[in-house]
Amino acid sequence: MSVYTPLSHRQLAAVLDGYGFRLRDYRAASHGIENSTFLIEAEDRHQQPAALVLTVFETLTHAALAPYLVLLAHLAEQGLPVPAPLTDHGGQDQITVAGKPAVLMPRLPGEHDFAVDLDRCRQVGALLAQLHQCDTGALQTLPGERQRLETLASHLDQLPDDHREGARALLSDWQARPTGTTLIHGDLFRDNLLWQQGRISALLDFYNACLDYPEYDLAVTLNDWCVDSNGKPVAEREQALLESYREFGGQVDDSLLLEALAVAALRFWLSRLAGPVSDHSEGQGSKDPEEFARIFQWRITTLAE
Repeated sequence: MSVYTPLSHRQLAAVLDGYGFRLRDYRAASHGIENSTFLIEAEDRHQQPAALVLTVFETLTHAALAPYLVLLAHLAEQGLPVPAPLTDHGGQDQITVAGKPAVLMPRLPGEHDFAVDLDRCRQVGALLAQLHQCDTGALQTLPGERQRLETLASHLDQLPDDHREGARALLSDWQARPTGTTLIHGDLFRDNLLWQQGRISALLDFYNACLDYPEYDLAVTLNDWCVDSNGKPVAEREQALLESYREFGGQVDDSLLLEALAVAALRFWLSRLAGPVSDHSEGQGSKDPEEFARIFQWRITTLAE
């Protein structure tokens, strides 16, 4: 389980009371490595069951969190399957729990299911196309992925000698590009979707969302959904996802995508080398960096051909 800020039954009950819910049961989520997440069973003021999610943010401040909450409410209004934040008795969409920002949201129907097949790849492609065409005019300024990449560059020295300079040059070239203007999710791994009866029921975790190239978002997604256990790209999965993306209105620059695939693999290799946010985490903590080392090897080799 990924919990860096453990909370007691009494603490969670007090949090829920501020929203008009009564705690029945809870458990820590078993996915994610950046925040503390609790899956909650509660009752509302009419004694009706309510499935909720409380997320305690380990690194984001209240001010930094605010534009993401505006984004979630905006996307929910546009019909995307995303959870909009709940407000407490004081009308606030974020609170403080254990000295850290926290948000309570409804838990959308469905379950995590990490299986991959061509139909699921097509559904993911269609969902990304819908997201990338969303209106962004009403959004607050979101932190950029380029800022995160700049921070992660401090870990380039941890790479093996045979990759270090090539990775540094790749990252430098990418950072020199003008920033894209499309709303991207930035983290569409399999653990950020819920499924119900074989269909996507929820898209989660928008805390890497920003404006950038849609090809970068596709690259992040392809590097999780469309590779085998050795990090080798699976062509038929890639084709299914990209064909669906284009069918639902998305546009792709193939040469830019090729570069983005290598950059995205490097980004998650570096973030996993950076490790968990706390020395007191319970459970999975940092995911294996070697997974993305293998993916990067495939992507950088293809880019050089």
